[in-house]
Amino acid sequence: MSTRRRPISALSLFSLITGFTISACTAFYVPDEDDDGVQRCNNGDDCDPIKDNRYVAVCVHGDEQPESSDKVCAADFNLKIGCGKTSYDATHPLSEAYADAVAAKAAYGQCSEENRGKRGCQPAGGSCNEGLEINNATGACDVPNPTIPAMYPPSVGGVEIAGQDAKDQFCRWYFCDESFVCGTAGMREVCQPCSGTDPDDYGRGGCGQIYIQGEPSSLYTSDVEQSGNCSGNRSTTEAEFGPPPTTP
Repeated sequence: MSTRRRPISALSLFSLITGFTISACTAFYVPDEDDDGVQRCNNGDDCDPIKDNRYVAVCVHGDEQPESSDKVCAADFNLKIGCGKTSYDATHPLSEAYADAVAAKAAYGQCSEENRGKRGCQPAGGSCNEGLEINNATGACDVPNPTIPAMYPPSVGGVEIAGQDAKDQFCRWYFCDESFVCGTAGMREVCQPCSGTDPDDYGRGGCGQIYIQGEPSSLYTSDVEQSGNCSGNRSTTEAEFGPPPTTP
């Protein structure tokens, strides 16, 4: 896998885009001068469009800005990117990857005896392989204090969790960041930066990565920061996935 970055809040992951400032919820100060290069606005429609399809323009007051001052244009994550199993038609790459995962859901069961003790598997004789420890929340072996925990399928829904890895991979690819997941937002499933490591929240926006037989699900790609939508100009139909897991 590529080097993992510590998952942080959606608002602190903003890219600085020409003519825009960063998040209203990330500390910044807007000077009073008109020539500071920051675009003022009354609403989002006043802001120049953002060419990067991972972001949308918003009109906000920044931290420490008085309410009587002008609002400024900022780049916010596009939290309308659907990632549910029915978000796209049947020929869409996400739909196909999800269907493949569900068809292979038998692979999302317990680890074999020979794989016990590996990351994302139950311990072997009560202990984990060197460098790992039991994650009490999942009951599986993991690195100490993981920011993106290894999710052992039997601990987070069993074989019915099949396909969550496809949905997460889609979001990782689209936003070019391994900390993104497919989580719920009202009645919809949308891509969002993960938050928290409680396995009970996995699938609803919590951080985690499905492991199968001691390895990350094969549906994840290892080079998302190179092959993903890092330029912000690729279509969702270009999303890339690895092959579905196989039963040992």
